[in-house]
Amino acid sequence: MTENEPAPKQPSAKSAAAKLGLSIHDDEGNLSLTKQSVLGAVGGWLGIIESILPATLFVTVLSITKQVVPAVIVAVSASVAFLILQIVRKKPLTNAIAGAVGIAISAFLPLRDGGQPADYFVQGFFTNLGYGSVLLISMAVRWPIIGVLIGFLTGEGSSWRKDKAQMRRFQAATGVWVGLFAARLVVQLPLYFSHQTELLGIFRIAMGIPLYALCLWLTWLLTRAIILARR
Repeated sequence: MTENEPAPKQPSAKSAAAKLGLSIHDDEGNLSLTKQSVLGAVGGWLGIIESILPATLFVTVLSITKQVVPAVIVAVSASVAFLILQIVRKKPLTNAIAGAVGIAISAFLPLRDGGQPADYFVQGFFTNLGYGSVLLISMAVRWPIIGVLIGFLTGEGSSWRKDKAQMRRFQAATGVWVGLFAARLVVQLPLYFSHQTELLGIFRIAMGIPLYALCLWLTWLLTRAIILARR
């Protein structure tokens, strides 16, 4: 980047594109969905490992020892290692702080008085509820977040709201993500309340990165025609 190039907007555009699993692949700002862009949206291979490893270690150690303390120690140690790696790689400080808070909560809940092993996964329930609620509200007020992001990326602002066909597509694309977060709660909450911790951990992993990538692909299918028509 040269000194004469406008610095503020491009990082924001790249950030918005990354959330949708899209890449800006030429000087004209054309958008596309590729294996690399989807991989980047989930944090790359390191992000995938970071998403899977702590929960896998927790469930594995718990299954072997039947003790929550060593399971939490091993899982949290892995999470802390990834957090340190993020700091070393100079990732945004806010991400590191959020990660530290998340690790602390995951460790505290199952180890507190009256805690149970399945409490290690409680934080994820609130995360899914929070994201799902925000997306659902955006649909209810007819400002679907997928439409907002794509309107920003294509430079069209909010003009898409005047087009009923586009509104339906953006509502549907946002609804895909609402469905993802709702499905996680519907499947995993009964396992939590029935204390099936090992099975809960398995579904937590299975409904993580794979379903996230699927939702990125479905979002692209629903919005591709609109994106390509505007470039």
